[in-house]
Amino acid sequence: MIPINPLAMMLGSLFLLVSLVCVAALLALLVACLNARSRRFIRAHPWWFALLAVFLAAGSLPTVEFLRWQARHWFEQRALSPRLDSEQALGELLLPAGTRVWLERLEPGKNLSGEPLPHGLQSLQRAEFDGQPAVIRGAAVRRLDLGDTFAEVSLVDDAQLAGWQCSAQAPVTFRYAAGARFAPEQWQLESCTLAAGSQVAGITWPGPMTVHAVPEGRWQLETTDTPVRFQGLKLRLWNLWLDGPYGALLDWQAELTEPLEFGPMQYPAATRVRAFHGNLLFSPLVEAPGVERLSGKPIEPDLSVEQDAAGEVLGTHRNGDVGVVDWFKVVP
Repeated sequence: MIPINPLAMMLGSLFLLVSLVCVAALLALLVACLNARSRRFIRAHPWWFALLAVFLAAGSLPTVEFLRWQARHWFEQRALSPRLDSEQALGELLLPAGTRVWLERLEPGKNLSGEPLPHGLQSLQRAEFDGQPAVIRGAAVRRLDLGDTFAEVSLVDDAQLAGWQCSAQAPVTFRYAAGARFAPEQWQLESCTLAAGSQVAGITWPGPMTVHAVPEGRWQLETTDTPVRFQGLKLRLWNLWLDGPYGALLDWQAELTEPLEFGPMQYPAATRVRAFHGNLLFSPLVEAPGVERLSGKPIEPDLSVEQDAAGEVLGTHRNGDVGVVDWFKVVP
């Protein structure tokens, strides 16, 4: 992060303001020279007005230099973001005519190790397909952003990517290895948002859900706060894990959206629940413990209750032993 000196910024702004005043005064002096009466007065005091003109011209130099810098920067930015007159190919990536591109550099250069840096179209960072969409992995794309190892695209319409039906309402992210920057067929889907109404794990989801690639070919899905009925429970699901696109459910975690009487136990809303060795694991919060209905005895803090699908209690587990983290604990 670049350090900022507030005093230096204030002095610089004041200096530029004084320079702007000098520019305005110099222009006023030039206008006065066009008036016959003012011109006679100026001729009557030539040395005084000559010195004034020199002073105002010198004071105007910072403003002139600033305007020159702004103009040069504007022309450089225009040169770095041209619009293509014809179709261009970058490896396997085709950029249609009319595409607006943003480049990192125009001229050749080298990094700190002395290796050449890409320039020109090879240094492409962003492309907007205003006229004809580009086609990437069979999907029509209206925008592309390229990083060192990741690419982000905006779809024209919902599209099938890596087996998932990705929504056009949110960006789609790919990852790629070195050397595959311009080889979309080698890109791996990293994340996308599934459209509302997608069917996953036997549920038609009322809201969008985001899918992320995780190791070993598995996928993690994040859902919205919309409550759903899942495995007989009214839940707000946080995450699901599948073994492939629209594949078998491996794991899930959620919280109850309403109080629940399940077998001999009673749990308040917001109780955490997840899959556990084919059963259900309920982890009440410290401030809202579950209760054994017959005895009325609350569940001890830091305990999770394992129950089967019929509600039978199979045992209790310490939260730390089953991967349940209590961020806020009541200290006795």
